[in-house]
Amino acid sequence: SLTVPLHNAWADAAIEYIKKNHPEMILVGDRYGVAEDVDKSRSTALDLISAHPDLKGFLAFGSQGPIGAGRAIEERRKVGEIFVLGPFSPGQGQKLIKSDAISGGFMWNPKQAGEVFVTLAAKLMKGEEIKDGEEIEGLGVIHPDFENRNIIVDQLVPINKETVADLAAMGL
Repeated sequence: SLTVPLHNAWADAAIEYIKKNHPEMILVGDRYGVAEDVDKSRSTALDLISAHPDLKGFLAFGSQGPIGAGRAIEERRKVGEIFVLGPFSPGQGQKLIKSDAISGGFMWNPKQAGEVFVTLAAKLMKGEEIKDGEEIEGLGVIHPDFENRNIIVDQLVPINKETVADLAAMGL
């Protein structure tokens, strides 16, 4: 979504990384307003596949982006030619991962996130500060962005052929 701060932060970081580490890559666009809508994601992916015959991949940051792009790739019979990465629900994307329409993805564990929110709330209620570089049990080292009220960490769970069935079975 164009309005979700985290999606935009991830897109900014990805674009910066690509420019720095893979200058040979050509971006056909950097953001598309599909929000959290699998049908709009699919439709946009189909349009991009038509407009760019040499397209090699989609990097999505909303949970419906990989699902929609994966469906478009299956529909256009481009599995193995166009690759998709991004966050999605393992239960929703399990078949697309197994068919290789989605190459992989990531998510955060919502149970773990809930535990962390309770831990942070308890600290604040006791009058304790949340500090940059502090380690929070279950979360790791945190980097608060106080201006935007975000806490940035690196605790993503990989979704791939080896992990998707177990994650889906956990209801994630």
